Amino acid sequence: MRTIAVLGATSGIAQGCLREWVAGHDPSTGRLTLRLIGRDRTRLERVAADLGARSAEVEVTTALHDLTETTAVSQAVDAVFADGPVDVVMVAFGTMPTQQDADADPAVAADLLTVNGTLTLLAAHLATLRLLEQGSGALAVIGSVAGDRGRRSNYLYGAAKAMVATGVAGLQHRTAGTSVAITLVKPGPTATPMTDHLRGGRLSLAKVETVAGDIVRGVEGGRPVVYTPRRWRLIMAVIRLLPRPVFERTSL
Repeated sequence: MRTIAVLGATSGIAQGCLREWVAGHDPSTGRLTLRLIGRDRTRLERVAADLGARSAEVEVTTALHDLTETTAVSQAVDAVFADGPVDVVMVAFGTMPTQQDADADPAVAADLLTVNGTLTLLAAHLATLRLLEQGSGALAVIGSVAGDRGRRSNYLYGAAKAMVATGVAGLQHRTAGTSVAITLVKPGPTATPMTDHLRGGRLSLAKVETVAGDIVRGVEGGRPVVYTPRRWRLIMAVIRLLPRPVFERTSL
């Protein structure tokens, strides 16, 4: 028997990962229980129904929590562990307004930083404490390649994700030598509803199936950092190493 919980289960990447876990589940090991957290009842129930229809050995439960609020994040983590031990926790919620939207409205900028930075890291922190308390488990946190270097096109979003990356590195240090494994996921631009505004632009959007497959393999393998698609590890290494005078002539 295995239990996987996802905070932000209606996100495109989270749904892809959940489908991967269902497809890869071995029925001989018992039932796979999925605990899904989200704030949109209709979308959450649609995701749950889809996953449940994929296998008779899958049990899906849902809980509504608005993960844009501090109290709700704490309550969501409590809900995830309320019915017993959890093998894998994924923190996958977030928002992606454009830099232009954030420029035009300080409230949008503040929300972007809070949800993608503070509350994401809070959820990871609280989940880690619970995993340490139960003695084992895996945590996957969705970050972004945007956190590797601040760029004019999305520096607020990148700053939030950089905060998450630093926090997760600290959590990995804290859990070193324990049976808790933590994976920071750094996807490149991926074709999900959250990136609709990027379609047709210069960037090639990765398929959700590709990204989800990389993530699940990374989490199952206990990898500390997963860049997906894998080429983004090299791309971001080059961007980080660009000298400032060269970097400032780019339009990244």
